[in-house]
Amino acid sequence: MPAIATPTAAAVLTPPARGAIATISVQGPAAVALADRFFTSLGKTRVNDADIGRILVGHWQAEGESFGEELVVARLADDLVEIHCHGGVQASQRILKHLASAGCQVQSWQARTLSEQSDAIVAEAKIELPRAVTSQAALHLLDQANGALSREIDTIGELLKQSNFEVAEQKIAHLLSLAPFGKHLTQPWLIVIAGPPNVGKSSLLNKIVGYDRAIVLDMPGTTRDVLHATTALDGWPVQFSDTAGIRVSDDAIEQAGIAKAKAALKTADLVIVMHDAADLKPDELDQSLQELPSALHVVNKIDLADDVRVPASREMIATSAVTSQGVPQLITSIVFHLIPHVPQAHEPLPFTDRQIEGLRQLHQQVQHRQLDDALKSTETLLNT
Repeated sequence: MPAIATPTAAAVLTPPARGAIATISVQGPAAVALADRFFTSLGKTRVNDADIGRILVGHWQAEGESFGEELVVARLADDLVEIHCHGGVQASQRILKHLASAGCQVQSWQARTLSEQSDAIVAEAKIELPRAVTSQAALHLLDQANGALSREIDTIGELLKQSNFEVAEQKIAHLLSLAPFGKHLTQPWLIVIAGPPNVGKSSLLNKIVGYDRAIVLDMPGTTRDVLHATTALDGWPVQFSDTAGIRVSDDAIEQAGIAKAKAALKTADLVIVMHDAADLKPDELDQSLQELPSALHVVNKIDLADDVRVPASREMIATSAVTSQGVPQLITSIVFHLIPHVPQAHEPLPFTDRQIEGLRQLHQQVQHRQLDDALKSTETLLNT
């Protein structure tokens, strides 16, 4: 059989797994013919002769092979066939290899999604949806998959055609203000826990995530590397990083850990600086407040202190990683610092680098009243 020159493509639509079922979609003019080449139903009904939607059970086997794969095939349209086989990677890859040998193009499910959608933003939302690790994040992405952001871009385009630059500029600026939130729907907010040694950083991390992620010992320098733990706070994905206690040390390994701790501070969305309530040093506290004014400062070990005195001018949360006192309040404060404003349901928001960069360019063009370029930018944002 000669290689197929027509654009028929196959893609695995399901994630790899050791069990369950994998779904392979074959779409294009030769989809049915390719299925009939390798598939034999138990009832000897050819895929080409089966009614649309009819399920056929049988074996998938290439010429010359001594065994076949038992699976299910269904013709969903004249140019669309779905193959449902064992979920193991080897089974789906074997079928793709057979299809490719007959001239079928093999593509990723992401490429298939893009090819099926004329709206680039909707396609990107469908691609990003599986990466959402919480239901709240998924709901916001689902709104974009249903066209929330696309409709807003259309509205901006209509405003520009009417030379209503002021309102268009306001809408673009609002979308850009939501970009950090949109990006974090698939990337957890990064929270770094910092502070001097033996102040309870690891104990607090364990208390928040609900299991012993970090080793806890009553001696300085226990944490030598940056430890990460991912969880959800009030339904939002966050990643905590427990860092080495920052102090002067002659230990080379501890010095390396301290260097990593300082580097982690620069990439964090929020820094939590911890202080020891049982050994609160005013000078160190003042210096910490000056060096990290935007950080969330926590006085820990209040169960060991009779009287905790902190500057009245600063918001500081008192906690005990042992008794959990103050931990719920700390979690509430963390969420507020990361997300002071939660977008409403169905609200449009950008969520990819491509969209954010496109909106920034559009914003500049609107500010400079470059109408033709701005209209082209709205089209670029929407078109695959």
